[in-house]
Amino acid sequence: MSEENEGVDPRARWRELPPEPSELIEETTVETRGADLGVPAVDVTEEFVRKYGL
Repeated sequence: MSEENEGVDPRARWRELPPEPSELIEETTVETRGADLGVPAVDVTEEFVRKYGL
């Protein structure tokens, strides 16, 4: 390593925090259901009988 680069730490740029945001953006969770996406409803009893029989 050369002497001029010896004092420079490449990790030094990560030691400073980024500036604080100027505005607060609130994130919310959007619940989605299969019915909203056009997926047909599944009858649990019918599905069990189809897979495992009576």
